[in-house]
Amino acid sequence: MFLTLPLFAAYSVFLLCFWPQGVMHLSIGWDVSMLCGFSALFLLLTLFALTGRPLPEPFFDGRFFLTLHRWLAWLFVGFVTLHAGGIIWLDPQTLYDLWPSGTPGMQFGAAAALLAVVTPCLALQRVRRGLYATAAMFRRSHALLAMAVLGASVFHVVATRVHVAVWWQVWMCIGVALVACMLPVGERWMLARMPMRRDGRRRRLHTAYLARRLAGVMLCAVVSETVVFVLWRH
Repeated sequence: MFLTLPLFAAYSVFLLCFWPQGVMHLSIGWDVSMLCGFSALFLLLTLFALTGRPLPEPFFDGRFFLTLHRWLAWLFVGFVTLHAGGIIWLDPQTLYDLWPSGTPGMQFGAAAALLAVVTPCLALQRVRRGLYATAAMFRRSHALLAMAVLGASVFHVVATRVHVAVWWQVWMCIGVALVACMLPVGERWMLARMPMRRDGRRRRLHTAYLARRLAGVMLCAVVSETVVFVLWRH
């Protein structure tokens, strides 16, 4: 509950800011595909806040936050797949934009989608242990790939000018992305100064199952709010 309500409120503000009332509506299917893309971007930003490191609240062990990060990453990949697949199914001519003569915004979107699939696959335990010599190498590589995904995604959103077209939306999108990139650094600084115990007690252990439930609740919340948003706009 501590994490669900703030994220639900943030998602509502996110949609209202980047999906204004005056935006054209081609069809419900098109709007759903577009909203899947915005949901994917929101989940990507959330991953920069919930990096897998234990936060002050909830006072759970690191496995909870790591499991939550992993499940949110796969939800992000799922929404990217729905976004790209839905757009291609509704408008197959979109594939021409991926050619060298196509628009840079769509090409960056394709690159972001590809990196979005590759990045969590490289984080799988067997792949990670075989590919990276140390945990520090993996963390640096994972952080660089994540920032590349975010940068390409923001360029895709801004350059296509489908929904984020007003100047304040463009700068807000860029600003939110820059803040997201700095969040892990501030989080690391904060956690280094946080005591391991609170009121004489340690963090609650064996909470990975709660992370899976929370990811499921967030999925239901995002889907429900997306449906309500589409019906409201139409």
